[in-house]
Amino acid sequence: MLFTTPEFFIFLVVVILLIELIRKQLWQQIILLLASYYFYWCSGSIHILLLIFVTIASYLCGWRVWKAGTLKRKRIWLAVGTIIPLAVLAYFKYIDFGITQINNVLGLFSPGASIPLLEVLLPVGVSFFTFQALSYVFDIYLGKIEHEEKFHRYALFIAFFPALVAGPIVRASEFLPQLKSKISITGANLQAGVTLIIWGLFKKMVIADNIGKYVDIIYSNPSGYSSLYIVAATILFGIQIYCDFSGYANIAIGVGRVFGFKLPENFDMPYFTRNIQIFWRKWHMTLSRFIRDYVYIPLGGNRKGHLRTYVNLFASMVICGFWHGAAWTFIIWGAYHGIMLLLHRYFVGERKWGAGVKFLDSNPAIFVKVLITQALVFFGWMIFRANSLGDLMTCIQKIVFFDFSFAGTSYSGLLQLAVLGCVSMVLVCFVLSFNKKIVELVKKIIFFDYMNYFSSQKVRYWVIYIVIFVALILLLAPPETPEFIYFAF
Repeated sequence: MLFTTPEFFIFLVVVILLIELIRKQLWQQIILLLASYYFYWCSGSIHILLLIFVTIASYLCGWRVWKAGTLKRKRIWLAVGTIIPLAVLAYFKYIDFGITQINNVLGLFSPGASIPLLEVLLPVGVSFFTFQALSYVFDIYLGKIEHEEKFHRYALFIAFFPALVAGPIVRASEFLPQLKSKISITGANLQAGVTLIIWGLFKKMVIADNIGKYVDIIYSNPSGYSSLYIVAATILFGIQIYCDFSGYANIAIGVGRVFGFKLPENFDMPYFTRNIQIFWRKWHMTLSRFIRDYVYIPLGGNRKGHLRTYVNLFASMVICGFWHGAAWTFIIWGAYHGIMLLLHRYFVGERKWGAGVKFLDSNPAIFVKVLITQALVFFGWMIFRANSLGDLMTCIQKIVFFDFSFAGTSYSGLLQLAVLGCVSMVLVCFVLSFNKKIVELVKKIIFFDYMNYFSSQKVRYWVIYIVIFVALILLLAPPETPEFIYFAF
């Protein structure tokens, strides 16, 4: 059941009505839990049994960690509570990838020898609900939270349908305390939630889906296009994945808000950041927090000396890349960002390169920093989007040996205009960055909280906003809406 289908909104309205009709807190939570399981059944079918198994196993392990009288027993149950979700994730997401790599090695020594693939179907949302289960057991072990006595509350934390399939990755400490209060669907929450839902649908259906078809054409056969087309497709993909994923996050947070729940933000203007470190603080923020708290810090963080810090940082980003998918392109993408973070830490964090140079803090210099940072980020998106290592090598070759030709497709004229427009816009923005008043005005426009502004308007004005955006979605969205990109992860 996709967020973009009429069936989902019928489902959502029915759940809202049931919650409003039944005022008792326990039954409200039971209804939400059953609705979440129904939602997952529509999306993942029989894999709902896997969701229930992970829920029960992690709940019991968390309870045993909480009740353990010695540190040794706590660690034993922490290990069990870690191994079970990771084993589930490894089997369903990585088993065929592992068999493929074994077959590649076997082929070197014994041509024709191979292990048959299991062709395991990836359960929807498995990367997200296993991470939430892991964080629960870890946080009990670390003393950050107490064991949740009510199983149905914990089950709702794992299965809450807005965030179940593609995040945000919610912590127990963020969600469980909210279940202590009765669910109350207020006018303010309804208005704020619907505002976010409509904006998320617009980003997904109008921007991401329309861009995606052009990206797919070029990346399906990168050898058949010139360098400029590869660059254009990569830029478009960067816009597509942001609008697709942040659109999902907006809808998820908006649906949660309708019920009075506050889910964590997942994006904070990542394409306006001035270095790669800040980018990762603002892109997929709940995953970045998870990798920091449950991978980087347990590995030793920055407490074991310079060399160990670099190793831990690089390993964390490789794991982050591998989490996104069972393919070498994702591993390389994670390693690429790991190297970028290492270089930033070495030259800026430790060497203090450029420290004390006032010009580097000026608006023109900041503008250049943003351009360079995003150029590095978008090069990474090329690695992320490539369908195979062969396609990736083709794309990199076309970037290294740059071909300025526009010829080859019916879009050549449009691409020429786009290139000229982008270059002109960058030059104009750079020139305008010397004017402080214009810079301040642009900052106010870019960073203005439009969602809060629209959601806090009087109802009659708010309805106009909703009608306009719904009309734009109906008019501009493509006939077929593909799944959200992060459903594959």
